[in-house]
Amino acid sequence: MRLQKPLLPRRLFGNAIMGWHFIKEASTAQQSGEAVRREQTRRVRRIVSHAYHYVPFYRETMNRLDLVPSDICTVEDLVRLPLIEPDHLRRDPERFVSTRKPLSSYLALHSAGSTGVPRTVYHDTTSLLQSAVHGERLRRAYASCAGKRFGFRYAVIIPPASSTTDVQDFWNAHSLLPPGMPTRRRVFSLFDPPERTIALLNEFRPDAIYTYGSYLEILFPYLQATKMPFHKPTLIVFSSAVLADAIRHVIENEFGIPVFSSYQAVEALKIGFECERHRGIHLNIDICPVRIVDGSGHSLPDGETGDVVVSNLVNRATILLNYRLGDLASILPENCSCGRQFPLLSFPQGRNDDLLELPSGREIHPQAVCRIFRDEPQIWQYRIIQETPSRIRVALVASDSIDRASIKERVISKLSRILEEQIELDVNFTSSIAPTAGGKSRAVLSLWKNRHVGDKL
Repeated sequence: MRLQKPLLPRRLFGNAIMGWHFIKEASTAQQSGEAVRREQTRRVRRIVSHAYHYVPFYRETMNRLDLVPSDICTVEDLVRLPLIEPDHLRRDPERFVSTRKPLSSYLALHSAGSTGVPRTVYHDTTSLLQSAVHGERLRRAYASCAGKRFGFRYAVIIPPASSTTDVQDFWNAHSLLPPGMPTRRRVFSLFDPPERTIALLNEFRPDAIYTYGSYLEILFPYLQATKMPFHKPTLIVFSSAVLADAIRHVIENEFGIPVFSSYQAVEALKIGFECERHRGIHLNIDICPVRIVDGSGHSLPDGETGDVVVSNLVNRATILLNYRLGDLASILPENCSCGRQFPLLSFPQGRNDDLLELPSGREIHPQAVCRIFRDEPQIWQYRIIQETPSRIRVALVASDSIDRASIKERVISKLSRILEEQIELDVNFTSSIAPTAGGKSRAVLSLWKNRHVGDKL
C-alpha cells in the first residue's frame, strides 16, 4: 500500500514534525543514562495507554489479566504482558492495529519473510517521520569516516519492491526536502548480476553503499575473484541479515572499507546501530527497548544468548510490545568506550539464509524467492530447502480454508520464473515448521551448500 502524495500543507506539517524531532535528537546524543531512562519511561506509559484504549488485542488481554494502564509504568513492567510471536501477527495483523485512525491513513509495510513468516505491519505518519530523524544516530557514528556532510552520494542496493523503498517514498512525499537532504541517493536492484551492479556503481561513484549483509557476501567474493575495477566507497552500511565474519574481514582489511550495521525490521524501524568502535549494536532503548529471553519467554541475564524481544514505543498504528523478533543475540555486559549511553547488543546471529546455487553455477539471493510470498496472506509460514542444485522442496503452513491446488500451482509458477532453469520443484503443506537445530529461523536453507556442515545448522 502506498499513500498518495499529500498537499503542500501536509508536507509543511511533515517538515515541522521532523524539525521538532531533529532538535530533540541533537540533545539525545549528549544525554545521561538517567535522562535516556526517563524518556523511555515516558514513552512506555504513553504507548501502553494508547494500546489499552485503541488496540483490540491489548484491551482484551489487559482486561483478561486484570491490568490497567497505570500498572505498566516502566520497561520492566512490560513483562506482565504476553509475548507476541511473529505467527500471531501474521494470522491476524489488524487485531494489533490502533482503531484511533482509519486503516487507510497508515502505511502498510510488508516483510519479505526472512524468517519464513511474512508479516504486514502498519505505521503511522508521525512515527515514520521520526524514524528518519532517529537515523541520525547511525549517521553521526560514521560521519568521521565519511569526511563530509553535504554532497554525500549514497548507493542503495535493495529489491525493487521492499519496505525500504516504501519508507523512502513516504518520506519524500511527506516533506518538502527528503530526509538526509544533503544526500544524493540512487537505488540499484539487488537482483541485477554483480557485473552490472559494479559497472553502475563505478559510474555513480558513491561515498557510501547501503545494502543487505547477504548481498555483500555475493558482491565482494565476486570482486575478489574477478579483480574487476571498482570505485571504493568511503564506507558500507548493511542491514536485514548477518554478514559472515570472513566477508567482513575481506571488505575492511583487503578493500580498506569500514563497515557499519543498522539493526532494523518492519516491526521496529530503528532498533539499533553500530558505532565507530565496532563492538556491537547500540540499542535505541528510549524508542525500542530490547530484552533477551529463552525458549519459554523468561528473561536471560546479560551475556547469555537467546531470542531478541522488542517493544516499539514509537509506532501508533501496529502496536507491538514484547514481540519476539526471530533473531538470536545477547546483551553485552560492558559499556562501549565511545561514551554513548545506549547499551550494546551482540551482532545478531540469526537470519543467515543461504544463497541458492543453480546447476549453471548462478547464485540466487534469498530475497528473490522470499518476495513471492508477500502477496499470499493465507500462507502463514514457509521454508525453501535446496536439496541438490536441481531439486528444491518448499514446505508451507497455510490457512485451512486455502485452495491448496491453486496455491501450489502459483508458488511453482513464481519460483520457476525467478529461477529460469530446469529445477524440480516439490511443494508440500505441513502443520508446522520448526527452527533449525541451531535455533535459527531460516526461510531459505541450502542443504547442498551446507552438506559438509549439516550438523551445525
